[in-house]
This record gives sequence, structure tokens and C-alpha cells, in this order.
Amino acid sequence: MDIVDSHVHLYPGAEAESLAWCTEGHPLHSQHSVEDYLEATKDLKTVYSHKLRGFIFVETDRKSHVESETGWKEPLRELDWIRRVVDGKPRSGEGHTSQHAQLCLGVVLWAPLPSGPDVMQRYLDRVEDRAGSMFSLVKGFRYLVQDKPHGTMLDGNFIGSLRWMGQSGFAFDLGVDTRSGGIWQLEEAAAMIEKAHDGVPTYQKVKIVINHMCKPDMRSRDYDGNPARELFAAWKTQLTRLASFPNVYMKVSGAFSEMDPLPHEDEQGKWRSKVRDDLVERTRSWSGNWVREVFSIFGPQRVLWGSDWPVLNLGGGGNRASWMNWWAVVDGFVKDNLDKEDQARFWSDNALGAYGCTR
Repeated sequence: MDIVDSHVHLYPGAEAESLAWCTEGHPLHSQHSVEDYLEATKDLKTVYSHKLRGFIFVETDRKSHVESETGWKEPLRELDWIRRVVDGKPRSGEGHTSQHAQLCLGVVLWAPLPSGPDVMQRYLDRVEDRAGSMFSLVKGFRYLVQDKPHGTMLDGNFIGSLRWMGQSGFAFDLGVDTRSGGIWQLEEAAAMIEKAHDGVPTYQKVKIVINHMCKPDMRSRDYDGNPARELFAAWKTQLTRLASFPNVYMKVSGAFSEMDPLPHEDEQGKWRSKVRDDLVERTRSWSGNWVREVFSIFGPQRVLWGSDWPVLNLGGGGNRASWMNWWAVVDGFVKDNLDKEDQARFWSDNALGAYGCTR
């Protein structure tokens, strides 16, 4: 089975200081490049005989602002970095080689959506100039709204940028946070999509690719140990509304950040140990509550597999274990609930289709 990871963040150690969220001393304040990623995923082939076809690179929330073009410096520097990966031309010590050049199947960059479509076009011109021959791999843009105030997604310029993206053939990666931000973010996201799609021909409605199942609260429990009913029901209601719009996809990704952290790999030994297998089984049983609803609401044609590496390392058991832990958790659910055709859609075809990847 081919596997396409729809949500991967990569950065060289020399540029870790440019990340808005990753100050010195943070567990991820070090190089996380292609070689590190392949080390984390190697059991996919050696143990399970599956093939990692490639990944979608998603911007890493570098320091930026939308007030002027000076705020584009670090996102454009990130573009230079992923271009070196795609071109197979690393700088010394960056952790990738020419052999890794074909792994990147698509790129989702940062963009100043709050500035409106005219500025977006200006930004795109800069991106096209910097991207050179890899510009065809730029499939979408992301501007994280999970930490932004009420109304950000409904501003006229923001809506105008989304309409421009639809007309220009780019997807929008939507990052909202139910657990830390609140259910209102999902409500506002649905209103945003309605405005962005209103009166627009179907073929020009912007594709929305939602990150991490909207980051539900997977830690809260009721007295009986089941997911907190009120929170779970509210999340399901808003997912149903989001799924009612065309061209909206959901990534099953990033869940370790919303769950109780798994024991670190050093406490567990090798991944194939019985202790680890038992741990994965318990995690699968718990996370299945949410994964099942995602498939039920969006259908197997609009759900994408993604890891959120290396962010999932924080709660998923560490760098050597977390990717395979999450893959194994989801794989068990998928085998039990999807036929072979839908499994292929989930693991690779949906990601390639959502982003229009042809590589």
C-alpha cells in the first residue's frame, strides 16, 4: 500500500530560531529534516512492507506579520528551504540529499490572507519568483487562525483572499483548535466557508483542507470514562456543518497533541515490544471515538491521512516512535472499518486529489 503523509513540517536546525512557537529550550528546537523524518518512518517498510510515496510539506508557522512585506521574510526563507529539498541541493548539514528530492509531492505555504486579494497576488508573484521550477508544487496556503481573535475569518479581506485562492486554484489549509481555542472557532469557520463559497461557481469554490480533526478535546472524560458528552456532541455538530459544504476535506492527524501524552520511548523499549503493542491498542480504542465520527460525517472520499510530524513527537512517545505509533493506531481502525478501495483513498488518493498533486 502506498502512503502519502498529508501533513509534515520540516526545518533545518540553522533556521529553528525563525519558528514563532519554538523558542530555545523547546523539545523541537533542533533540526527536523528529511533524514530525521525517514528514520521515524522506516518501520513502515521494514516491518509492514508498505511504501512511503511521499508527503505534503505544510508551513511551520515561522515568524511573520501581515502589516507590510517585511513580515514575509521568514515565510519566503522557508520557501527557499523547501526548494533546496525539492531541487536536491542541500546546504551542508541540512539533513537531506538529492535522493530525497522526489518525496515532496506538494507544498502548502504561509500567506497573508488578512491583507486581501490584491496583496495575495503580490505575494504570489514573489513566491513564483523565489520558487522557480518548483512553483508547480505549490498547492495551497495556510494562515493559522487557531490563535487569532474572533472575527478574523469573517473579515472582508480574509473572505476575499479565499475567493481569490479558489479562482487561482489553490487550497486553504484551515487550522482551528477546539480544545484550546473553543468551539466558536468551528462555528466561525463554517460561517467563513459559507461566505467564501456564496455565489461562486462550483469549480471556483476554494478547497478547504481542515487540519487535525479540528483539534478536539480528547482529554476530558465524563464520570463513566467515556468522552465528555457535551464537548463531544458540540464538536460533532460543527463537523457536520463543515462537511455540508463542497470541497471541504478533513485530515486525521495531530491527535497526540490533544490526548493524554504517551510514555516516552525511553520508558517503553523497542516499538515492537508487547508493552508498545498494548499501548497502541489502548490508544486506538480511545481515539477511535473521534476517528469514527470523522469518517461517518465526511465519508471516506474526503478524509486524509496525516502525521503532523514532528509536532506529534511531543505527545506520541518521542521522535523514534511517534510517527509509527500514530500510523499503527489509525491503521488498526482503518483495517476494521474500510474496504480495500477506501483504504487506498484514505492512505494516499484523497491527499493527492485534494491538493491536485501530479508528481
